[in-house]
Amino acid sequence: MDINIRAAIVEDAKALTELYCETKVQRETLHLPNMQPSIWLERLSNVSAGTYHFVAEVESHVAGHLFFHHNQRPRVSHTATFGVGVSERFHGLGIGSQLLANAIDLSDNWLNVHRIYIGVHVDNQPAIGLYKKFGFHVEGESIDGSFRDGQYVNIYNMARIRPLET
Repeated sequence: MDINIRAAIVEDAKALTELYCETKVQRETLHLPNMQPSIWLERLSNVSAGTYHFVAEVESHVAGHLFFHHNQRPRVSHTATFGVGVSERFHGLGIGSQLLANAIDLSDNWLNVHRIYIGVHVDNQPAIGLYKKFGFHVEGESIDGSFRDGQYVNIYNMARIRPLET
């Protein structure tokens, strides 16, 4: 199965709406249920400086999405954050790995980002495993850091620090 990673385009708004309306994707990201396509249309039409959107296509279907935000403020311009969602029907195919590898390549080889960080629900073991595979470490835990399914959920703060070359 071929996975194509490419920049997201405005025409992906409907597919991204469908992706983030999936119950499991909503549960493990910070997206709200029943988002309107107009929200994604706006996000893809007016991308802020330092923000990149990528999609993973499998057989012409948007199977996953990753946004990457490179901080533009001078004192934190060495840092970036990201968010990722993979359609439940495409779990286990390496889509998250390919999206994250693409973002890390951009980060390390083109943007000179030193620190990438993300928050992840403490019970999202597949995501935690993915991030650890790419060199992320748990730096701390935010108690009641997210609200999901009517309950507060703790968040691990994870980061990957690119070693400085000597």
